Amino acid sequence: MSKSPKDTKGPVVKSGPTRGKNRSRTKEGTWRKKRSDTGKSRSKKDSGGGKGCFLTTAACEYQGLPDDCYELQTLRSFRDNMLMPYPSGKALVREYYQIAPGLVPLLEDKSVTDFVWEQIHKTVGYIENNRNEDAKECYKNMVNTLKEYL
Repeated sequence: MSKSPKDTKGPVVKSGPTRGKNRSRTKEGTWRKKRSDTGKSRSKKDSGGGKGCFLTTAACEYQGLPDDCYELQTLRSFRDNMLMPYPSGKALVREYYQIAPGLVPLLEDKSVTDFVWEQIHKTVGYIENNRNEDAKECYKNMVNTLKEYL
């Protein structure tokens, strides 16, 4: 039986990590709009294999944040605008999409989740300060550290 907005006091998310929960509100108090790619397969996007930011999405999910939270938007924008326009960036993203799904289960350990969350915040901070090379290296180092757990 599907939940209706009438029963839940607001729109219900139909897919993704927050499926079944109420859509969150903006700072102004209005319901967040659906993402522009809702219902579309991410594998069709031109992002080197096209899935989402696996580790960031999982870490945000563990933090109880929506799929359109600031951290995910910032990192997706960085991927799409700072990495994907360049062959070396595309190769890095492609490699990440091959490795990251196998790393996500590591986030079941709270200490690993805390480490990933800390690195995400560092990376976002670098992006905010236009330190793009530092952002790329920070995220790469996080992934390489996680690979050592395998």
